[in-house]
Order: sequence, then structure tokens, then C-alpha cells
Amino acid sequence: MNNPNADNTVSEDFKKYSVAEIADMLGLGKTKTRELLQSKSLPVTQLGRDYFTSPKALQDFIKKNTGKELSIK
Repeated sequence: MNNPNADNTVSEDFKKYSVAEIADMLGLGKTKTRELLQSKSLPVTQLGRDYFTSPKALQDFIKKNTGKELSIK
């Protein structure tokens, strides 16, 4: 069977999220989240104005950067 999730490269929760939803997952405000998105720091795929990611990718990003100060340019 052709199951796109068979090799686990595509997460079931990988979908389009709004800036507000991403901000909520990160525990940040929308303005700071927009700054992170514009700086291309977050693990998202941008198609036009839409952002695709997964909660796991965002959690992994936070874990990877724990103890670091992220600068937004």
C-alpha cells in the first residue's frame, strides 16, 4: 500500500498553522512569533502567507535551543 507516513518522514500533525496557533504552541505573543517567522529561525515551510509545521518540530526546536539566546534580525 502507498502510505505517505510509512517511512515517518511526514508527520500526521504536519499541517498549516496560523501565526496565532504557532504563537500558542511556543507560548509567545503573535508579534514575537512573526519576528521569528520572518527571521526564518523556526522550523516551518512557508508557502505564500501560509506556514506549515508540526507541534513536534516546534518542540524539537525549543529543546535544541534551550539555554541559548536567539537573536532576531
